[in-house]
Amino acid sequence: MEERSNYSNRFVPYVNAYFQFFLLAGLTFQFILLYLIRTKSPASLDQLKYFLYNTSCVQILEILCGYFTQHRSLPNSTTFAVLANGPCRYFGPAVCFSGYHIFLGVTFCVALSISNTVVYRFLILRRRDITKRHLIYIIIFSYIPGIVTMIIPFTDNWDFPVAINQTYSEHPTYNLSYYVPFSGFANINSSQFLAATAVLAIGAYGIPLCSFLLTRSILKLIRAHSNMSTRTKTQAKTLVHGLACQILIPLLCYIPIFSVYSYSQLNGKENLASEHLLMILTCLPALIDPFISFYFVVPYRNALLRVIINRKEDEKTSTMAMPSTVSIRQISVNVMS
Repeated sequence: MEERSNYSNRFVPYVNAYFQFFLLAGLTFQFILLYLIRTKSPASLDQLKYFLYNTSCVQILEILCGYFTQHRSLPNSTTFAVLANGPCRYFGPAVCFSGYHIFLGVTFCVALSISNTVVYRFLILRRRDITKRHLIYIIIFSYIPGIVTMIIPFTDNWDFPVAINQTYSEHPTYNLSYYVPFSGFANINSSQFLAATAVLAIGAYGIPLCSFLLTRSILKLIRAHSNMSTRTKTQAKTLVHGLACQILIPLLCYIPIFSVYSYSQLNGKENLASEHLLMILTCLPALIDPFISFYFVVPYRNALLRVIINRKEDEKTSTMAMPSTVSIRQISVNVMS
């Protein structure tokens, strides 16, 4: 029995080490990106900077919320336990449970911030009168689903003892003393839990897939435009391929793990890996996404190369090999001409 109890927490030391790395590395990369956006962005990136700033700032908030809770999700037949192992434990289970909801809402905002960039690049190919007001509206409206996701659980009945008792009953081989006191949903059949889960499911499946389809539409627009030169089409396509990398990360992180979690929830199957990975993979894009900007935005890449290897790439060669978002406004003019 003791061996099984230890077995249930065998991933905990590795997860603890990961989150220490996640906090340090994630914040470092994000602040480097913010510095590059502020100091190395040419005038042609003026509009795109709104989306770059928005995504980076929301991802910083996601990193902080994720580290604050470091939760492990444990589904039961009619309840759902949230086993937090972050600094929130010093403030009690209610704070950890609140942090869990805020984390999910912020994660939703991160996914939408990436899709916002897809929408912007689609719109700028279809029309050239994209104003500052339009950009602000797009960004503001993208926060609504995330805020709704945060608020809904606060309207539910927080009866932690019910969730705790059932967790002990349905997972007798688990050593839960490591997480005591912990929190959870008392009734996963409540309208609040079902509504929040539905919104998250739409986000997990819908946002990456819609962004992927919209990216394909952008590529079709580029290929079908007869007035674009071969060079401009090549630059535009490569630019969209860079965007596809941003979409691919949430697609690989959100859909598989949310599917495994849903299966465990519906069938009552214990899955130690998914209990930890649900959070780890959800916030992984915040760790990886800065590298996509470092690589595909040529001014940022050149600035990093000057620091790392003390040389500057030939600008013309760099632009032709891997064109960056610096060309987007020039591309849009050619598309509309």
